[in-house]
Amino acid sequence: MDGDGIGDNSDGDVDGDGTGNGKDAFPTDPNESADTDGDGIGDNADDDDDGDGIADASDPFRLTPPTPLESPGPFKVGTDDFTFTGSTGIEITVQAWFPTADLEGEEVVYDNIYPGGAWDGAAPDCSQTHPVAIYSHGTGYGLRWMSAFLTERLASHGFLVIAPDHVDDTLFDSDSAKLPQTLLRRPVDISDTFDWMVEKSEGNREFRGCIDPSAGYAVMGHSGGGYTALTTSGATISIDDLEEDCGAGIDFYCSMRDTWLESHPGSDTIDLSDDRVWATVALAPWDGFVLGTGLRMVRTPTLVLTGDADATTNLSMVMAIVADLDDPSALFGVLKNAGHYHFSPIGCDAYGCDGQLNLSISKEFTNESVTLFLAQQLQWPGASELSMPETAYVEWR
Repeated sequence: MDGDGIGDNSDGDVDGDGTGNGKDAFPTDPNESADTDGDGIGDNADDDDDGDGIADASDPFRLTPPTPLESPGPFKVGTDDFTFTGSTGIEITVQAWFPTADLEGEEVVYDNIYPGGAWDGAAPDCSQTHPVAIYSHGTGYGLRWMSAFLTERLASHGFLVIAPDHVDDTLFDSDSAKLPQTLLRRPVDISDTFDWMVEKSEGNREFRGCIDPSAGYAVMGHSGGGYTALTTSGATISIDDLEEDCGAGIDFYCSMRDTWLESHPGSDTIDLSDDRVWATVALAPWDGFVLGTGLRMVRTPTLVLTGDADATTNLSMVMAIVADLDDPSALFGVLKNAGHYHFSPIGCDAYGCDGQLNLSISKEFTNESVTLFLAQQLQWPGASELSMPETAYVEWR
């Protein structure tokens, strides 16, 4: 049939389309090899490959019918850790979460410390492109997987999520004396992480075809990771403000100023933004005591969630951040009787959250809110018709 000189009875690919007869839904049609929804129409001719009622042209995942955004998504989730050398010359460890086509797997134990629900070492499913979200952990004692409940949920809805460990600012290597330098490097780590994923998605690398590099990414962060997310999204730091605080004898500000001016002489503003960011999520954020009115430079749709029982980044601090954003379209949700570690549950295990909101409630609320927010920014079908979750435990401001 395909004119390859091999008779059809012995030819393992009768129509010569590159898909063996045993795996070809249309073994005698060289233009078709798959019928995802089993409707008798090959995927190349079918305008709704997965039969979910959403035309392929509008479907974010044309081969996978969706599940409700307030529930776990339709994809199985894999995870793995990688290392690469960033633009600052520092070796960065990242955790990636992604949809997988594997049929079974072993659940991960992150750094042999904390159990998760994703399958460790699974293979990424790159049969469809996936939107990218990058997560930044908190300062001092954070780790890349500390909000794994959220990163795993997003991956179940088709996101490819990546989170770097910020060197000199993790549970294993925190050095408070280096904090001024770490705060300047954190947004660079985020940009470097996306660059790394772009490279990994090209050629014959393990994430080939998984992302569209031109589509950019969403950035998320908890606590000091909120500073990272906001700065990567456009928030700037005033050199004049650093000068003033340095003049008051606070060495932290002197060190940050000097570090920046050493490589950017004559600057009046520190700008660490990445114009590839399309949405920002800040969970119980800290502004590093340096952003202030520079937050007005954030140019992305922004979601801020916090708890009114947070003793680390208290409600007044977070309200000041939202006010400085000066963006009436920013979404701001306050969980009642929730603390700092309701967005990073290992902290509750370590320090206790006794007498506060049940963690299962805060995790589910965060999952639903962030998933819907990002889906709305991506204009996924039906997302704009949904509202942020309303419960007795939250106040939207």
